[in-house]
Amino acid sequence: MLRTRLISAAVAIPFLAWTIFLGPLWFFNLVVLFFTFVALREFAAMALEEHQGAATMVTAGGMTIALAMGLMRSPAAVSAGIVMCLAGVLLGTLATARRDDTDMRSRVDMAGQILLGCLYGGLLLPHFISVRDLPDHGPQWVFFVLGCVMAGDAGGYFGGRALGRRPLAPSISPNKTVEGALASFAASLAVGAGINAMVLQALGPLEAVAVAGVVNVLAQTGDLLESMVKRAYGAKDSGWLIPGHGGVLDRTDSLVLPIVFVYYYAILSRGGLGLP
Repeated sequence: MLRTRLISAAVAIPFLAWTIFLGPLWFFNLVVLFFTFVALREFAAMALEEHQGAATMVTAGGMTIALAMGLMRSPAAVSAGIVMCLAGVLLGTLATARRDDTDMRSRVDMAGQILLGCLYGGLLLPHFISVRDLPDHGPQWVFFVLGCVMAGDAGGYFGGRALGRRPLAPSISPNKTVEGALASFAASLAVGAGINAMVLQALGPLEAVAVAGVVNVLAQTGDLLESMVKRAYGAKDSGWLIPGHGGVLDRTDSLVLPIVFVYYYAILSRGGLGLP
């Protein structure tokens, strides 16, 4: 398993670096939208595998939001995409509901699951496009997030195996330990400070450590959230696309909350887009 993970990382890291810094913006957007599509399909297969119509609604609704974010990007377009998704899910639920009260309850509950999939997959992951497009260090911010999260993953994995004793959240993810979480946190701080000094160069030393710390906490929280969803639906992995890592949801669960945080932090902490 470890060997497969290392091989996958050896292939993925150069590709990601080229895509972030040297590749054209349209290609970066296409990659993000492709992974968004796969993530939506994985969620639908995991949570709604017995309901083909619902699975289609997750993919269609989520991609409506993702395309609005990735291609049009204006707040009005994103808002319209979310409204269209919500309206489509509600109308689909209304059209398939029957007179039986139990069936209506199950349809409404399913509508909530569909909307969760649409928003989780279609709204959060495309923030990579928003961050990459920032006029002030956009590619560097993307690299900062990826570096902090990947370092935290490696630190948590090796730290947990070497030092792990106390369970972190046994009812959600039995293999995670407090010691692994602390090792993950320390690794993210060190790598975040290094990336800021050498690549990003947009934060003060203490600010870089603080931002890396928040990124790591959000990454570990996102990982636990996805573990909770998988446990709720009885799934071991969300998919199989990435050798040694499972599916796209398994690999992006620790990225979606940090990239959203960094997008708004980069804007608000500078008083607006591109302002010093």
